Amino acid sequence: MKIDLKYGHSYRRLKLEDKNLIDILQLKKSSGIPDVAKAEMEALASPIKSRRLSEIAKGKKTACVVVSDFTRGCPYQGSNFNLLLPITDELHAGGIKDEEIKFLVATGAHRAHTEKENLDNFGEVIVKRYEVISHDCEKNNFSLGRLSTGNELLIDKVWVDADVKVMTGLITTHYFGGFSGGRKGILPGITGRETIRKNHAMIVHPEVDIAKTKGNPISDEMDEAADMAGVDFLLNVVINDKKQITKIVAGDLKAAFEQGWRACRDLYLVPFKEKADVVFACAGGYPKDVSLYQSQKTINNAKLVLKEGGTIVLISECREGIGSETFAQWLLEASSLDELLNTDPAKIVVGGHTAVGNAKVLKRFDILVVSEIPKEELEKRFYQHAEGIDQAIKWVKEKHGENFRAYVMPQGGLIYPCLDDLS
Repeated sequence: MKIDLKYGHSYRRLKLEDKNLIDILQLKKSSGIPDVAKAEMEALASPIKSRRLSEIAKGKKTACVVVSDFTRGCPYQGSNFNLLLPITDELHAGGIKDEEIKFLVATGAHRAHTEKENLDNFGEVIVKRYEVISHDCEKNNFSLGRLSTGNELLIDKVWVDADVKVMTGLITTHYFGGFSGGRKGILPGITGRETIRKNHAMIVHPEVDIAKTKGNPISDEMDEAADMAGVDFLLNVVINDKKQITKIVAGDLKAAFEQGWRACRDLYLVPFKEKADVVFACAGGYPKDVSLYQSQKTINNAKLVLKEGGTIVLISECREGIGSETFAQWLLEASSLDELLNTDPAKIVVGGHTAVGNAKVLKRFDILVVSEIPKEELEKRFYQHAEGIDQAIKWVKEKHGENFRAYVMPQGGLIYPCLDDLS
C-alpha cells in the first residue's frame, strides 16, 4: 500500500506492506456545500433561536467580529465566497458604518498575525476596508469579574467596547476543550493570559477529554465565560477532509454551536475494529503542521487507536519548530514525565499545560516524529526522531516486529476515532 501524506505544502509517501495495515482511518465521504455564499445567506436570513444580525445591529453604533487565527484553518474565503462579507452586509443593513466595524483575531496566547496572514485568511476587501486587530493576551484587557471557578475573566477591550458582538470560526474536535468553535472564541480566543492559564491548567482533571462538553471543567468554564462576555451572534462552520465547508450554523451562541458540534461529531466520528501496535498519523499539512505545538491534536487523536505501549509515528513538517517557547522549555527542563504529570495545577502556565497534556501521552506511548525539527531537539524532550517515513518503519519493526499491525490517519487532527459509536 502506498499513500501520500500531507507535509507542509508538499507530501511524504508512506509504503506499508498489506500484512501490516489494519485500515486507513478517514472521515466519512462528504461533499462540500456546492454554493457556500447562498448557504450562508440562508443561514443568516433564518438564524437559530435568534433575531437576524441586521435587526440586532439596529440603533447600535459599533461592532466587533471575532475571527480565528490562521492556525485554526477556518476557510474564511474560497474561489466564490468570503464568509465575512455577508456579516458586514448585515451590520451595514443595521446602520453600522465601515469605520465602526472591527475584526479581532482570536490569537489566544499565540503570536499576532502578519499582514500577509490577514490577507491570506480574511481577504483583501476585509483587510483594506476594515480595521483588523490581533488580540494581545498581555495588553488592553478588561476585567468582567470572576467566574464561578474563581478565575477572573480578563477580556479584550475591543470586544468589551463594541455595541454588537459577533463570533465566527471553525468547529472541530479538541483534545481538551471537547470541541473548538463557539464559546472557545472567547476563552481562550480573546482573553488575558492569566484567564487562559487558569482555564488550561485544568488539563490535569480526569474529565477533560476530546469531544466531551458537559462535565469537562475546561469546556464548562468556557461556556460560562462566553455567557458573561455577551455574544450577540455566532457564525460557525464545519469542514470535511478536503477543507470544504459541509455545514454552516448561525444565530444564538449555545443553540447554533450545539447544532454545529453535533454535525461535527457525526462527520468526524470514525469507528475502528481493534487497537493497533502503531498508528501513522499525519497532522494534515499546513497550517495544521506548522509546529509540534499545533500537532498536539493529531497526537491526542492518534492515541485512541493504540494498545498500551504502542507507537505514534507523527508526520508533521513543523516549519516553525516546536512552536511555543514555554511548551518547549517545560519539556526540556523536566527531569522526567512523572515530574510533569505531578505539576501543581496552580503552577501550570500557558504552554506548560500542553507539556503536561503531552506527558500523559508520552507516559503510555512512544512518539516517533518525522519533521524538520533536529534530532537532538526532539530527544531532549522525550520524543523519538526519524529522518523520514522509511526510517520510521525500520524503527517500528525493531520495536514491534515484522508483523506489526497499524492504522494510517491521513488527517489526524480532524477525525475522532472511537471503538463504539456515541449515543
